[in-house]
Order: sequence, then structure tokens, then C-alpha cells
Amino acid sequence: MGHRCRFVQPEIVRLYLAPQEGEADYIDVKKELTAGEQRHIFSGIVKEMNLGEKTTLDPDQVGKTKLVEYIVGWSFLGIDGQPEPVSESAMDCLDPDTYKELIDLVDAHEAKTAEARRQKKALIETT
Repeated sequence: MGHRCRFVQPEIVRLYLAPQEGEADYIDVKKELTAGEQRHIFSGIVKEMNLGEKTTLDPDQVGKTKLVEYIVGWSFLGIDGQPEPVSESAMDCLDPDTYKELIDLVDAHEAKTAEARRQKKALIETT
């Protein structure tokens, strides 16, 4: 019996935002995150965590930590009309509707990837 690779393969997926006035903006995201990237999301949103107590989240980081880990590129232009590099500070400057749309897109992508992984695992277990 062969061995499977247990490391995340670096793949990029393009996700399109809802078209606005003829625009076709997109984001390029990692197909799936590594264990370390998932830990970064968790540790980035936790403000305080004590054994036996309710965890306190940092509201400024909720959502943003996931975007930072997933998004590797986008089609957004800056105020000067030039391509805007992906960065945490650029994400902070997005309009609230775009920011929410990015979170919704990444959440849907993450759910779709998790479901595909579950189905693949179930198929392997039945064979």
C-alpha cells in the first residue's frame, strides 16, 4: 500500500466578486491552508484565553486574520489607478461592503474545500 502526501500542495483559486458597473474584480486565494496558517488565524483573533474561562476575541481581527492568510492576489486598483498590492493595511482601507464580500467569498471557499475533503475521505474509507 502506498503512502499519501500529508503536506498541503500550493494551489491558487480565483474567486470573482459580484460584478459592479461592468467590473469583474477577483481575488486569488490559497486552495487550502496549512496547519500553521490555520493556527495563525486562531491566534490572531484570540485576545485572551484562560483555562476554564470563556475565550475573549479581538473584534478588530475577526475576519481579517482569515483574509490575510488566504488572499494572495487581487484585481483591485488603488486611488492612483495602479494595481494595489495585497496587504493587511490595504484590507483595512477597503469599503465595508467589499470587505464583507471578501469575507463571505473566503468563508464559502473554505466550506466548499472542507466538504470536498470530507467527501474524498468518505470515499477512501468505503473502498
